[in-house]
Amino acid sequence: MKRFERAVCSTLFGLLLLWAGPSSSQPNIVFSVSGDQALNYPISIHYLPDEHTTIMPAAGAASARPAGNQPGLHYFFVAMSNQVGNAHYGDAFVLQTSDFLHFFFPPGFGNAQHGRAVFWPAHPAGGSCAYTGVTHFDEQYAAPGSVVQDPTLPPGNLIMIYEAEIHCPPASKGMVAGWVSIGVTRSANGGRTWPSPVAQKGFEQDWLEYGNGRYAGLTLPRTPPRTAANEFFGDALPSAFVDDRDASGEYYIYVPYQFTGAPGAKADARIHMARAKLGDRFGHREAGQLHFTKWHNGGWTQEGRGGLEDGVSPPCGASYGEGNAQIVYNDALQRYMMTFVCTTYRCASAGKCEATDDSLYFSTATSLAVQDWTPAQLIENSTHPHVAQPTGGWIVDGGYPSFVSPGCKEGHLGLSGSIFLLKGNPLGERRFVSRSFMIKPTAPVAQRAATLANGCGQSP
Repeated sequence: MKRFERAVCSTLFGLLLLWAGPSSSQPNIVFSVSGDQALNYPISIHYLPDEHTTIMPAAGAASARPAGNQPGLHYFFVAMSNQVGNAHYGDAFVLQTSDFLHFFFPPGFGNAQHGRAVFWPAHPAGGSCAYTGVTHFDEQYAAPGSVVQDPTLPPGNLIMIYEAEIHCPPASKGMVAGWVSIGVTRSANGGRTWPSPVAQKGFEQDWLEYGNGRYAGLTLPRTPPRTAANEFFGDALPSAFVDDRDASGEYYIYVPYQFTGAPGAKADARIHMARAKLGDRFGHREAGQLHFTKWHNGGWTQEGRGGLEDGVSPPCGASYGEGNAQIVYNDALQRYMMTFVCTTYRCASAGKCEATDDSLYFSTATSLAVQDWTPAQLIENSTHPHVAQPTGGWIVDGGYPSFVSPGCKEGHLGLSGSIFLLKGNPLGERRFVSRSFMIKPTAPVAQRAATLANGCGQSP
């Protein structure tokens, strides 16, 4: 399975001391998280989570929530492995829960021939590279960073933004080396089925797409090397957010991600951003594939496929690596909010640096179009040691943080809710845990239309 520290903890550190980008005013709040809440899920599940988690109310669940504080029936789109007999299957699965504590495989989801996965690569990592034909952009790994509703289409029309990896020819470093892109695909039946990795006629030699609505949206310049890539090159670890607040009336899907390096270019420790237009609130929609542009040199100036890129995130420290970003709109604060992992490094005089701890940080913005993020601030009670293991890997506490306020509109957050994250060794087994979060404004919040008790607009 894909490794958290490949893009965050191994090479994504830097000494970025100055931030010269635009900045909005930071709301005065105290943002904190609680201790762990253990979760229960089938023992056949391994490597959960391996990307960001998408938490989505089942159809009708938002309007028929049970009494009390129970969230009601939700689907979790997750990256993981499921063991059936002696075989492990990846990469994208759906779990269901009604209490955010107990998780099960939902009826009607998953392909039995692929271990109940809903989405998978053509030749899973760890298998043979002795296949014929072109190597597609997602040949060995394809797992969701986010699944979102397309607001220009009826409910159940979902977009998956996913990490796509190539690991053939095989490298001596195994899964910590390869070529990474960000894929795009759609489901018209609420995520039950997605396009399979089978090239349609005319696309057999096209490494960027299959011709069935499964294609690469963000890639590095040039094409993958024909020899083993002994580095981890690419655009990786995406999540996604559909902006329904843009003053122009346009719907854009924004994708925060990480640049893990490219031939001749090093990783830069910061969060990168891309976006694509979906349509508008007046009934228009963009036809065909999503056309992404990357943020570069202060604007949306580069093509998603092969374009240059640079970071948008303000620094979270003097020697650090940032990643695992998620964007939401916080209704109570009337701000966009980006949460992410900040890994702190200790650097010796000789220049060698080692990770010491991981923390959760946040930043806010008033406009995603101009990316006016405020200085990064620590989320209280979120710092934990980053401990190297003698047998390989690290013990981390807080990977892939995925925030949700039950009852809020998709992509919106209130003043309280849950966060789901990784705890353990990203090179091996880990645990899926949750914590509660609380946002306390230190100044009065302006009055607005009726909302839920936690300060957000209710899901339709």
